Amino acid sequence: MNSIRTCAALPALMLLAACGEATDADAPPNPTEPVEVAEISRDLPDVDEVAPPVGTIDAGCRAQLAEPFVGETLDLGTRTTLLDAVEPQAIVRFIEPGDEIEGDDNNADRLNIRTNEAEEITEVFCG
Repeated sequence: MNSIRTCAALPALMLLAACGEATDADAPPNPTEPVEVAEISRDLPDVDEVAPPVGTIDAGCRAQLAEPFVGETLDLGTRTTLLDAVEPQAIVRFIEPGDEIEGDDNNADRLNIRTNEAEEITEVFCG
């Protein structure tokens, strides 16, 4: 009966012995000697450096890009095309007949688009 127990225990012992072997995968993750690292050079702009001006086309509310639409009917297609033309202008106000504009509500970065009763664009301006 001892020989049966020994035979039954033998495979378990062999598995345990196999688990205890050291392999390359068991090597420590940190090298024991210094490792060479490539140098990285980053040329960052000076903090006081100002970006060059991009020109009048991108200044202010971009009304000059909306001027070709004066005289067109402001339907969905024209509105979409106009907004694409002045992109990335984020502040746009459409002024319809009868809309009251307060005198202190002035924003130089806002594009205003005024229409008449026939929904034609009559004026584009900043403010």
